Amino acid sequence: MATFQVSTTTATLAASTAYSAIELRPVSATPIQILKWWIDLNSYTSTDHPVLVQAGKFSAAVTTNTSDTPLAVDYRGQDSTANTLVGVNATSEGAGTWVANGELHSLAPQGFPYACWETEDTALWVPGGSYWRLRITPGSTLTSTTVTCGVLWKE
Repeated sequence: MATFQVSTTTATLAASTAYSAIELRPVSATPIQILKWWIDLNSYTSTDHPVLVQAGKFSAAVTTNTSDTPLAVDYRGQDSTANTLVGVNATSEGAGTWVANGELHSLAPQGFPYACWETEDTALWVPGGSYWRLRITPGSTLTSTTVTCGVLWKE
C-alpha cells in the first residue's frame, strides 16, 4: 500500500457557514485508510466561538472544488501515483450530507493547531466509490480567518 498526503490553505471562512476544505474520492476498486488529518487557524480573537470540524464520510461529492495532486509519501522510498481523486477549497457545499461515522470535533479556535493521528488498526477505512471530507463550520462570531489543513492516507 502506498501513502499519500494533500494539504491546502482555505479561502476566508464565513461565520456559521460550512466549508469543505478537502475531499477525497477513492476510485471504485481502491479503498483508502485515513491515517492523519490536521487543521490550523491562522488568526482568531478571544471572542470567537468554537469551530465544528467533521472528518468523515459524506453521501455525495462536492462539485465546486479544485482538483489537486496528492504528494506520494512512501516510507520505503518508492514513488507511486494516487488512485484517489482530490478536491480542495469548495466554493459551495452542494450535495452530500454527513454520514454518522468518522470524527466530529467542536474545537476552540484559541486551541489550534489540532492533529488527529490514528494507528492503522483504528484508522477509518473509506470504501472505493465513496467520499471523505474535512469540513469546517466556524462559530457565529469568527472574524476573517483562513485555515491550513491536510490529510494523510493509504491506498
